[in-house]
Amino acid sequence: MENRLFNLFLKKGNIVIDKNDYKIRLQLDYENGDHCLLAPSDTQDLIQLLTSLSQQIWEDENYVKTPYVAQLFVENQNTFLWKIDSSELSIEYNEPKNGIELKYKGYNPLDLEINQVIEIVQILERLNN
Repeated sequence: MENRLFNLFLKKGNIVIDKNDYKIRLQLDYENGDHCLLAPSDTQDLIQLLTSLSQQIWEDENYVKTPYVAQLFVENQNTFLWKIDSSELSIEYNEPKNGIELKYKGYNPLDLEINQVIEIVQILERLNN
């Protein structure tokens, strides 16, 4: 499986994305703030990239598929939160800024399992509509 590094420049901040074995690694750079802000077009670009990388991993014959048995995120007042090892990733829609905010607490970069990535894509699609 070919490893490539992607850098998405957002409305505010940027995200570096690559594959780490059978996980997708996200590194958020806030650029002097406490979150990344995605415009609707940024969100579409992120969705397409995460979907493509997930598909590559899923179709790898050596990847051991883990069944999706329960929701991996917690929703609290339209904020979606994933606990990943000792870190947290949150996604929420910021209406005044007309964009989606991504924040993390803990280790940066975050290594995401495919099931987490699929949930993130679904939430991004929901918030972007």
